[in-house]
Amino acid sequence: MNPAEPGALAGRYCPTDYRLTPSLFRAAPLIEADVLYVVGGLYGNLAALSCLEAIAAAESTAPVLVFNGDFHWFDIDPTQFEAVDAGARRHVRLRGNVETELARDTDEAGCGCAYPPNVPDADVDRSNSILTELKSTARILGLAESLGRLPMVARAKVGGAGVLITHGDDQSLAGWSLGADRVDASWRSGLSQRLQQLEARVIASSHTCLPVARVYGSPQGLSYASINNGAAGMANFRDDPRGLVTRIARANAGQSPVAPIYGADLGELRIEAIPLAFDMSSWLESFSRQWPANSAAAVSYLERIRLGPAYDVSAAAGAGFERLARNRESASADT
Repeated sequence: MNPAEPGALAGRYCPTDYRLTPSLFRAAPLIEADVLYVVGGLYGNLAALSCLEAIAAAESTAPVLVFNGDFHWFDIDPTQFEAVDAGARRHVRLRGNVETELARDTDEAGCGCAYPPNVPDADVDRSNSILTELKSTARILGLAESLGRLPMVARAKVGGAGVLITHGDDQSLAGWSLGADRVDASWRSGLSQRLQQLEARVIASSHTCLPVARVYGSPQGLSYASINNGAAGMANFRDDPRGLVTRIARANAGQSPVAPIYGADLGELRIEAIPLAFDMSSWLESFSRQWPANSAAAVSYLERIRLGPAYDVSAAAGAGFERLARNRESASADT
């Protein structure tokens, strides 16, 4: 966690109220499901939301959908914001740093992303600017305060196995320790022991905006998994415009209606990364209408939305996860 320090740049640090504790996870109401979707980083993309709900409706076993934060971001148009909020309200909602900062009276934390040092200051400044514009929309609609009251974490039981759901990591709302460049070190520093203490076998997150999944053993002989879905509403891999969500299901609950990009078996659980082949033309029209050329979001994100990040499936699907068919027809649809 990056604690607040005097003079720290807004967007670079975690406010003290971002701290997550084991007692917070234990106090969270239990979600029981045979099929669970964890949806991080919808980012105001209504086309992705529509695609997701169509996939969920096609499941043979009705799933529980958990939006684990940052379902708002690019939706500064009030009509768009209201529609995204209404869509997320149909399901379980947690707050990410975006929703938390929308409700905050001050702007000291900026976007609340707690960006690491390798992210340029210009990118941080643009994210702070996006949050400022989005906060204006949330306040006009009278929705800011309610977003700030959403819980930060959830816990679930799927097929008898415990699952922790967080936006960042197990210690901070905007923690980066479950990101692609830090997750291995996080496991070495005792994450499996912390999951064991909370009677969980899986931790599901997002926040870092790049997907990563790992299965690890423990000294006690059990296997544990972490899976970060990257972004539901934005491209996750090079030359692949699809969003990505996490599916965690009881092994005999039926197959996903959409071919997963990668997956792993963990005892009675099947854990998968499910692509969202949303209507890209609709999404680009919506994004460009709200964020024209040279706006903060267009400069920071439009290239990624269109072309994907410089990141490949081989980096995301690590130990214990099997790469599956990428379904290239779906990847290129509506582009």
